[in-house]
Amino acid sequence: MKRISKKAIALTMAGALALAACGGDDGGSEAPAETEAPATEETEAPADTEAPADTEAPAAAGWTVDTSSCVDPDAANAPIEGTLKIGSAMPLSGGVAATAFAPVKDGFEAYIAWANETGLLGDLTLEVQIEDDQYNKDLTPGAVEKLLDAGTNVFSGIIGSPNNAAVRDLLNEECYPQLLALTGSPEWGRAEDYPWTTGILIPYTVEARAYAAAIAETYGEGANVGVFIVNNEFGQVYAEAFKEIAPEFGINIVDEQTIEATDSAPPTAQVNSIASKAPDAILAVPLGAGCATFLGEVANAKAANAGWDPQIYITATCASSLILGLAGAAADGLYTAQNLKDILDPAVAAEPAIAEYIAYMESIGKGDIITTAAAGWHTAEMTVLIIKQAMESPEGLTRASIINAARNFDQVGTFTRDGIRLKMNGLEDQFLAESLQVIQYDAETQLFTDIGELITEFES
Repeated sequence: MKRISKKAIALTMAGALALAACGGDDGGSEAPAETEAPATEETEAPADTEAPADTEAPAAAGWTVDTSSCVDPDAANAPIEGTLKIGSAMPLSGGVAATAFAPVKDGFEAYIAWANETGLLGDLTLEVQIEDDQYNKDLTPGAVEKLLDAGTNVFSGIIGSPNNAAVRDLLNEECYPQLLALTGSPEWGRAEDYPWTTGILIPYTVEARAYAAAIAETYGEGANVGVFIVNNEFGQVYAEAFKEIAPEFGINIVDEQTIEATDSAPPTAQVNSIASKAPDAILAVPLGAGCATFLGEVANAKAANAGWDPQIYITATCASSLILGLAGAAADGLYTAQNLKDILDPAVAAEPAIAEYIAYMESIGKGDIITTAAAGWHTAEMTVLIIKQAMESPEGLTRASIINAARNFDQVGTFTRDGIRLKMNGLEDQFLAESLQVIQYDAETQLFTDIGELITEFES
């Protein structure tokens, strides 16, 4: 059944020219992952482990969703029993995004399987179906409509800013929870207009500010910075945020270069342009496997420009050793950010819950993708914690109680860094993740080192 959002109809009536002026490209999003995917609670940790401490749900939900304007208010408040169907859309084919983000699907499905095997939600069985939208926002609505027709109750972990935006009107009008969008777009902080939509990643505006502060601390007033972004909403939001705050930190942006989301060719001309300005640092927002090709071109440019050795600050959606490992030595020394633990660090990997995650992934033949798959496992874990909280609410499990639980949430999870809580509080705090740690990558060990203190000042 073809569904057309009422807002989409209004936009169409307003005129095709207006649509053309506002339209996006076929790209989108971290988790890496614009996991853009790379980069979990009162719950039991994986078998034979203790759950992370201090994970009780809020005593009472404050904010509640208004279902009176739903297409079918009774359906939004109807009990969900026996089986709950979770749907998502991710890039599983079609280019550079799929190369990086397909493992997110494996991690998401693995956690759901583990939750069912361990009876985490009692008699409730979870089913998950993930459709391939090839990271093309024009394909996402069809994928979501297919899932709606299949009886999906809740959506979670859709990858890509334009992809999530393409179905936001529909899911909000029909009142289906659109949980934990795997992007850091500030657009997911508009509960007044889109109460059924939430995000999971650190907002790109927060991350950009953290990098600006780090650049200013290193180079002082007058630092020169080159900007390289993927030319979609993901990169554009990042760039606009950085350009807006650059004057505050005395930063001069000397060049800005872009690459299309569908372009898999190395950005040779773009990086050479930046190199010709010899900036002190580069703020880079590539996409998926493009993280590695960008870094390779920077290494080539450095070799051709003796004495030029810029600091690289790269989006957290590249912050996976699986992705950065493709760049080899070219990734050495770069700076990025995370709010989750580095599971390849031997000390972290030895933690009981994380050791069980690694063992489970190895048991299903996925041990080679544990770093990127962690973004999917983490997203699914948060999804299940929200569902569990909704089940325990006075209303019981409904679509409405699920979004209420999401917006009255305070938990930690398997991968959450010490000192960080993942929380939302109605309209007052609409972003699940606002604390972050700047980290530096060592290409030889493929590990990250913390730089400075945990940044918590952006918490609402």
